[in-house]
Amino acid sequence: MKALLLVFGLFGLLAPHDFFISICTIHHDPEEQRLEITWRITTHDLEHTLEPDAGGPLKLGTEREDPRADSLIASYLQRHLRLELHGQRLQPRYLGKEVDLETTYAYLEVDGIADPEGLTVLNTLLQDLFLEQQNIVHLETSAGTASHTFIHGSEPHTFTTPQ
Repeated sequence: MKALLLVFGLFGLLAPHDFFISICTIHHDPEEQRLEITWRITTHDLEHTLEPDAGGPLKLGTEREDPRADSLIASYLQRHLRLELHGQRLQPRYLGKEVDLETTYAYLEVDGIADPEGLTVLNTLLQDLFLEQQNIVHLETSAGTASHTFIHGSEPHTFTTPQ
């Protein structure tokens, strides 16, 4: 009986999950005039989408992590997060990542942003692999938080800061 429970327990760990969500928080720091971006991504999904570019498993957050992991993640995030302000394309700078079991936190920033009013965002992260992928973006300002959810095929969204 214990062996049967172990098999079902292991199967549960290996079974694919039914939801595909990332959360991207863009925090505006008015004193530093900077956008501070934190992206919360399911580690397994990120690894799965990057494996073709890596030529194998990345093993994120382990002692055997592929040494190219950060550059592959940075490149992927640059391709799948488009930011524009007043018609000008912004180029987020990748700062690094932290892996906490099943979740990877990626950190980016954009300098020189005095006011994020009118920030236009398109977030297509993992939607090339998972059509069900939903990407939630929160824009946090001193006036409050505005949010938008991107699904496969979404158009760019222009944020207005809460009044």
